[in-house]
Amino acid sequence: MPGSQRPASPIREHRLIIIGGEEGAGKSTIVRALLPSTPYGARIDAEDIGQTNPCPMDDTFFDLLRRNVAGLVENFWAAGYVNVIAGSFLRCYSDYVSFRQLLPRPPAVFLVELLADKEVRDHRRITRAKQTTQEWRDMVDQVPEDRTIRQAADADYRYIGIDTTGLDVAGTVQRVKAAIPEVYAG
Repeated sequence: MPGSQRPASPIREHRLIIIGGEEGAGKSTIVRALLPSTPYGARIDAEDIGQTNPCPMDDTFFDLLRRNVAGLVENFWAAGYVNVIAGSFLRCYSDYVSFRQLLPRPPAVFLVELLADKEVRDHRRITRAKQTTQEWRDMVDQVPEDRTIRQAADADYRYIGIDTTGLDVAGTVQRVKAAIPEVYAG
């Protein structure tokens, strides 16, 4: 709205909620679904900001994606949006470490990994609005599942693993919110 001002946030600590998981686990859906109940919140879905043609999916591309996400996170924080939800840009723990070095502020970080059985992920990938090709799905399926994010002993984030296999969007959102009372209390 022209002339309207966003109220100043009473929250002082910057928070970052990172949504990760394999393709079809529900990352983009949950990033969108969490925003309406996230106070002073903003969302970043790296799939929206990282579209290229060709899409190389190599280390150089993911470095660019991490820098873009980090820049947006900083911009949202500077504008008063203290709770930022970001998804679809980490492949493994070393990606997180590289990303974290791009953020000069020490935020509270919550890393939510969405997990789902392959059969459920395949169904979601085929039936969702975002179209993919069989060739793309086969290429993505060649990448082995990374467990370093959930096993990192020296991580500076709170890890939250949620199996979305039998959950709908509302159920998944409810579990995320229950796991992060610092953001979603009340």
